[in-house]
Amino acid sequence: IWTIIVLGTLLGVLSSVVVTLLLQVLRRAYRESSSALRQMEETRQQRMDLIRSQEDLLRANRELARLSERLKGLTQVAEDARRVKEEFVANVSHELRTPLNMIIGFSELISKAPHIYGGLPQALLADIAAIQRNSQHLADLVNDVLDLSQVEAGRMTLIKDTATLQELIESAVSATKVLFDTKGLYLRCELPVEPVHLFCDRTRVREVLLNLLSNAGRFTEQGGVTVRARLDDVQLVVSVSDTGPGIAPERLAHLFEPFQQFDSSYRRQGGTGLGLSISKRFGELH
Repeated sequence: IWTIIVLGTLLGVLSSVVVTLLLQVLRRAYRESSSALRQMEETRQQRMDLIRSQEDLLRANRELARLSERLKGLTQVAEDARRVKEEFVANVSHELRTPLNMIIGFSELISKAPHIYGGLPQALLADIAAIQRNSQHLADLVNDVLDLSQVEAGRMTLIKDTATLQELIESAVSATKVLFDTKGLYLRCELPVEPVHLFCDRTRVREVLLNLLSNAGRFTEQGGVTVRARLDDVQLVVSVSDTGPGIAPERLAHLFEPFQQFDSSYRRQGGTGLGLSISKRFGELH
Protein backbone atom coordinates (compact mmCIF):
# COMPACT_ATOMS: atom_id res chain seq x y z
CA ILE A 1 0.00 0.00 0.00
CA TRP A 2 2.78 2.38 0.86
CA THR A 3 4.40 1.67 -2.42
CA ILE A 4 1.20 2.57 -4.26
CA ILE A 5 0.88 5.80 -2.24
CA VAL A 6 4.50 6.79 -2.97
CA LEU A 7 4.11 6.00 -6.67
CA GLY A 8 0.85 7.95 -6.83
CA THR A 9 2.46 10.91 -5.16
CA LEU A 10 5.39 10.81 -7.58
CA LEU A 11 3.04 10.53 -10.53
CA GLY A 12 1.06 13.51 -9.24
CA VAL A 13 4.21 15.58 -8.85
CA LEU A 14 5.44 14.58 -12.30
CA SER A 15 2.03 15.37 -13.79
CA SER A 16 2.06 18.79 -12.15
CA VAL A 17 5.57 19.49 -13.47
CA VAL A 18 4.62 18.31 -16.94
CA VAL A 19 1.46 20.42 -16.96
CA THR A 20 3.43 23.46 -15.80
CA LEU A 21 6.00 22.96 -18.52
CA LEU A 22 3.29 22.46 -21.12
CA LEU A 23 1.58 25.68 -20.01
CA GLN A 24 4.86 27.59 -20.27
CA VAL A 25 5.47 26.15 -23.74
CA LEU A 26 1.93 27.07 -24.80
CA ARG A 27 2.27 30.62 -23.44
CA ARG A 28 5.61 31.07 -25.24
CA ALA A 29 4.11 29.67 -28.44
CA TYR A 30 1.15 32.06 -28.10
CA ARG A 31 3.43 35.06 -27.62
CA GLU A 32 5.61 34.07 -30.56
CA SER A 33 2.54 33.46 -32.67
CA SER A 34 1.10 36.87 -31.74
CA SER A 35 4.45 38.53 -32.49
CA ALA A 36 4.62 36.74 -35.84
CA LEU A 37 1.11 37.90 -36.68
CA ARG A 38 1.99 41.49 -35.78
CA GLN A 39 5.13 41.32 -37.92
CA MET A 40 3.12 39.88 -40.79
CA GLU A 41 0.59 42.71 -40.46
CA GLU A 42 3.37 45.32 -40.31
CA THR A 43 5.05 43.73 -43.34
CA ARG A 44 1.75 43.78 -45.21
CA GLN A 45 1.22 47.44 -44.27
CA GLN A 46 4.77 48.33 -45.33
CA ARG A 47 4.22 46.55 -48.62
CA MET A 48 1.01 48.54 -49.18
CA ASP A 49 2.87 51.76 -48.31
CA LEU A 50 5.62 50.81 -50.75
CA ILE A 51 3.09 50.15 -53.51
CA ARG A 52 1.44 53.54 -52.86
CA SER A 53 4.86 55.24 -52.83
CA GLN A 54 5.71 53.62 -56.16
CA GLU A 55 2.42 54.80 -57.63
CA ASP A 56 3.06 58.34 -56.31
CA LEU A 57 6.55 58.23 -57.77
CA LEU A 58 5.21 57.14 -61.15
CA ARG A 59 2.68 59.98 -61.11
CA ALA A 60 5.40 62.45 -60.08
CA ASN A 61 7.66 61.22 -62.88
CA ARG A 62 4.87 61.63 -65.41
CA GLU A 63 4.18 65.16 -64.13
CA LEU A 64 7.88 65.98 -64.18
CA ALA A 65 8.15 64.77 -67.76
CA ARG A 66 5.16 66.91 -68.71
CA LEU A 67 6.61 69.99 -66.98
CA SER A 68 10.01 69.33 -68.56
CA GLU A 69 8.43 69.21 -72.00
CA ARG A 70 6.54 72.42 -71.28
CA LEU A 71 9.70 74.09 -69.98
CA LYS A 72 11.51 73.07 -73.15
CA GLY A 73 8.80 74.74 -75.20
CA LEU A 74 8.86 77.91 -73.09
CA THR A 75 12.66 78.01 -73.28
CA GLN A 76 12.46 77.87 -77.06
CA VAL A 77 9.89 80.67 -77.05
CA ALA A 78 12.15 82.77 -74.80
CA GLU A 79 15.15 82.05 -77.02
CA ASP A 80 13.19 83.07 -80.12
CA ALA A 81 12.05 86.26 -78.37
CA ARG A 82 15.63 87.05 -77.31
CA ARG A 83 16.90 86.55 -80.84
CA VAL A 84 14.15 88.75 -82.27
CA LYS A 85 14.96 91.42 -79.67
CA GLU A 86 18.66 91.30 -80.56
CA GLU A 87 17.93 91.59 -84.26
CA PHE A 88 15.53 94.45 -83.60
CA VAL A 89 18.04 96.33 -81.44
CA ALA A 90 20.82 95.81 -83.98
CA ASN A 91 18.65 96.91 -86.90
CA VAL A 92 17.22 99.94 -85.11
CA SER A 93 20.69 100.95 -83.89
CA HIS A 94 22.04 100.73 -87.43
CA GLU A 95 19.11 102.66 -88.86
CA LEU A 96 19.46 105.38 -86.21
CA ARG A 97 23.22 105.70 -86.41
CA THR A 98 23.34 106.67 -90.09
CA PRO A 99 21.06 109.75 -89.91
CA LEU A 100 22.42 110.68 -86.47
CA ASN A 101 26.00 110.68 -87.75
CA MET A 102 24.93 112.90 -90.63
CA ILE A 103 23.12 115.32 -88.28
CA ILE A 104 26.11 115.41 -85.93
CA GLY A 105 28.56 115.85 -88.79
CA PHE A 106 26.68 118.67 -90.52
CA SER A 107 25.86 120.50 -87.29
CA GLU A 108 29.52 120.28 -86.23
CA LEU A 109 30.63 121.59 -89.62
CA ILE A 110 28.19 124.50 -89.46
CA SER A 111 29.22 125.36 -85.88
CA LYS A 112 32.94 125.31 -86.69
CA ALA A 113 32.79 126.97 -90.11
CA PRO A 114 29.70 129.22 -90.35
CA HIS A 115 31.41 131.36 -93.00
CA ILE A 116 30.96 128.55 -95.51
CA TYR A 117 27.25 129.31 -95.42
CA GLY A 118 27.71 133.04 -95.88
CA GLY A 119 27.73 133.87 -92.19
CA LEU A 120 24.95 132.84 -89.84
CA PRO A 121 23.31 134.78 -87.00
CA GLN A 122 24.40 133.92 -83.48
CA ALA A 123 20.93 132.74 -82.47
CA LEU A 124 20.90 130.20 -85.29
CA LEU A 125 24.38 128.96 -84.34
CA ALA A 126 23.15 128.45 -80.75
CA ASP A 127 20.25 126.39 -82.07
CA ILE A 128 22.60 124.33 -84.23
CA ALA A 129 24.84 123.73 -81.22
CA ALA A 130 21.79 122.46 -79.32
CA ILE A 131 20.96 120.16 -82.24
CA GLN A 132 24.51 118.80 -82.21
CA ARG A 133 24.51 118.32 -78.43
CA ASN A 134 21.19 116.47 -78.35
CA SER A 135 22.06 114.38 -81.40
CA GLN A 136 25.28 113.30 -79.72
CA HIS A 137 23.33 112.43 -76.59
CA LEU A 138 20.94 110.30 -78.65
CA ALA A 139 23.88 108.62 -80.41
CA ASP A 140 25.45 107.80 -77.04
CA LEU A 141 22.15 106.28 -75.90
CA VAL A 142 21.94 104.13 -79.03
CA ASN A 143 25.52 102.93 -78.49
CA ASP A 144 24.80 102.12 -74.83
CA VAL A 145 21.68 100.11 -75.68
CA LEU A 146 23.60 98.20 -78.36
CA ASP A 147 26.49 97.47 -75.98
CA LEU A 148 24.11 96.26 -73.28
CA SER A 149 22.27 94.04 -75.77
CA GLN A 150 25.53 92.48 -76.98
CA VAL A 151 26.68 91.79 -73.42
CA GLU A 152 23.35 90.15 -72.51
CA ALA A 153 23.50 88.01 -75.66
CA GLY A 154 27.04 86.90 -74.84
CA ARG A 155 28.39 88.40 -78.06
CA MET A 156 30.63 90.98 -76.46
CA THR A 157 34.21 89.77 -76.73
CA LEU A 158 37.17 91.27 -74.92
CA ILE A 159 40.36 92.13 -76.79
CA LYS A 160 42.99 91.95 -74.07
CA ASP A 161 46.53 93.23 -74.07
CA THR A 162 48.98 94.68 -71.56
CA ALA A 163 48.45 98.19 -70.24
CA THR A 164 49.28 100.11 -67.09
CA LEU A 165 46.70 101.31 -64.63
CA GLN A 166 48.20 104.80 -64.69
CA GLU A 167 47.89 104.97 -68.47
CA LEU A 168 44.19 104.01 -68.44
CA ILE A 169 43.25 106.40 -65.64
CA GLU A 170 45.19 109.32 -67.13
CA SER A 171 43.47 108.75 -70.47
CA ALA A 172 40.01 108.82 -68.88
CA VAL A 173 40.91 111.86 -66.77
CA SER A 174 42.13 113.76 -69.84
CA ALA A 175 38.91 112.98 -71.71
CA THR A 176 36.67 114.29 -68.91
CA LYS A 177 38.80 117.16 -67.63
CA VAL A 178 36.91 119.74 -69.69
CA LEU A 179 33.68 118.89 -67.85
CA PHE A 180 35.31 119.49 -64.47
CA ASP A 181 37.09 122.66 -65.58
CA THR A 182 33.85 124.07 -66.97
CA LYS A 183 32.08 123.56 -63.64
CA GLY A 184 35.04 124.72 -61.55
CA LEU A 185 35.52 121.32 -59.91
CA TYR A 186 38.78 119.68 -58.93
CA LEU A 187 39.78 116.28 -60.33
CA ARG A 188 42.51 114.55 -58.31
CA CYS A 189 44.30 111.23 -58.75
CA GLU A 190 45.97 109.24 -55.97
CA LEU A 191 47.77 106.38 -57.74
CA PRO A 192 50.62 104.02 -56.87
CA VAL A 193 54.05 105.41 -57.74
CA GLU A 194 55.24 102.24 -59.44
CA PRO A 195 53.50 101.27 -62.72
CA VAL A 196 50.74 98.71 -62.22
CA HIS A 197 50.59 96.37 -65.21
CA LEU A 198 47.22 94.94 -66.24
CA PHE A 199 46.11 92.37 -68.81
CA CYS A 200 42.72 93.67 -69.90
CA ASP A 201 40.60 95.12 -72.67
CA ARG A 202 41.84 98.69 -72.36
CA THR A 203 38.93 100.11 -74.38
CA ARG A 204 36.33 98.58 -72.06
CA VAL A 205 38.20 99.44 -68.86
CA ARG A 206 38.60 103.01 -70.12
CA GLU A 207 34.86 103.10 -70.82
CA VAL A 208 34.14 102.01 -67.24
CA LEU A 209 36.36 104.81 -65.91
CA LEU A 210 34.75 107.32 -68.27
CA ASN A 211 31.27 106.33 -67.07
CA LEU A 212 32.25 106.72 -63.42
CA LEU A 213 34.00 110.05 -63.97
CA SER A 214 31.19 111.42 -66.16
CA ASN A 215 28.57 110.50 -63.55
CA ALA A 216 30.63 112.07 -60.80
CA GLY A 217 31.16 115.25 -62.83
CA ARG A 218 27.53 115.62 -63.91
CA PHE A 219 26.05 115.24 -60.43
CA THR A 220 28.61 117.29 -58.50
CA GLU A 221 28.10 121.04 -58.21
CA GLN A 222 30.74 121.95 -55.61
CA GLY A 223 34.05 120.43 -54.61
CA GLY A 224 35.22 117.76 -56.99
CA VAL A 225 36.19 114.16 -57.64
CA THR A 226 39.06 111.96 -56.47
CA VAL A 227 40.28 108.82 -58.24
CA ARG A 228 42.15 106.43 -55.97
CA ALA A 229 43.90 103.13 -56.64
CA ARG A 230 45.57 100.78 -54.18
CA LEU A 231 47.10 97.33 -54.34
CA ASP A 232 45.95 94.77 -51.77
CA ASP A 233 47.47 91.32 -51.45
CA VAL A 234 45.19 89.72 -54.04
CA GLN A 235 43.46 92.54 -55.88
CA LEU A 236 43.65 96.02 -57.27
CA VAL A 237 41.01 98.42 -55.93
CA VAL A 238 40.08 101.52 -57.94
CA SER A 239 37.54 103.99 -56.57
CA VAL A 240 35.94 107.20 -57.84
CA SER A 241 34.49 109.37 -55.08
CA ASP A 242 32.80 112.76 -55.41
CA THR A 243 31.34 115.49 -53.20
CA GLY A 244 27.92 115.31 -54.85
CA PRO A 245 24.54 114.56 -53.23
CA GLY A 246 25.15 110.82 -52.95
CA ILE A 247 22.60 107.99 -53.19
CA ALA A 248 20.16 106.92 -50.49
CA PRO A 249 21.08 103.52 -48.92
CA GLU A 250 17.73 101.96 -49.85
CA ARG A 251 18.45 102.75 -53.52
CA LEU A 252 21.83 101.03 -53.67
CA ALA A 253 20.37 97.57 -54.35
CA HIS A 254 19.04 98.88 -57.70
CA LEU A 255 22.10 100.91 -58.60
CA PHE A 256 23.32 98.66 -61.44
CA GLU A 257 19.93 97.98 -63.04
CA PRO A 258 19.46 99.41 -66.57
CA PHE A 259 17.76 102.82 -66.90
CA GLN A 260 17.89 103.47 -63.17
CA GLN A 261 17.86 107.19 -62.37
CA PHE A 262 16.90 107.93 -58.81
CA ASP A 263 15.88 111.53 -59.20
CA SER A 264 13.98 113.26 -61.96
CA SER A 265 16.55 116.07 -61.89
CA TYR A 266 19.22 113.57 -62.97
CA ARG A 267 17.66 113.32 -66.41
CA ARG A 268 18.30 116.99 -66.86
CA GLN A 269 21.98 116.20 -66.33
CA GLY A 270 22.04 114.22 -69.59
CA GLY A 271 22.39 110.69 -68.21
CA THR A 272 20.79 107.65 -69.82
CA GLY A 273 20.73 105.35 -66.81
CA LEU A 274 22.81 102.72 -68.62
CA GLY A 275 26.39 103.68 -67.76
CA LEU A 276 26.67 101.83 -64.44
CA SER A 277 24.85 98.76 -65.73
CA ILE A 278 27.22 98.50 -68.70
CA SER A 279 30.24 99.14 -66.48
CA LYS A 280 29.20 96.30 -64.17
CA ARG A 281 28.83 93.93 -67.14
CA PHE A 282 32.27 94.87 -68.46
CA GLY A 283 33.73 94.19 -65.02
CA GLU A 284 32.04 90.79 -64.88
CA LEU A 285 33.27 89.94 -68.39
CA HIS A 286 36.85 90.45 -67.18
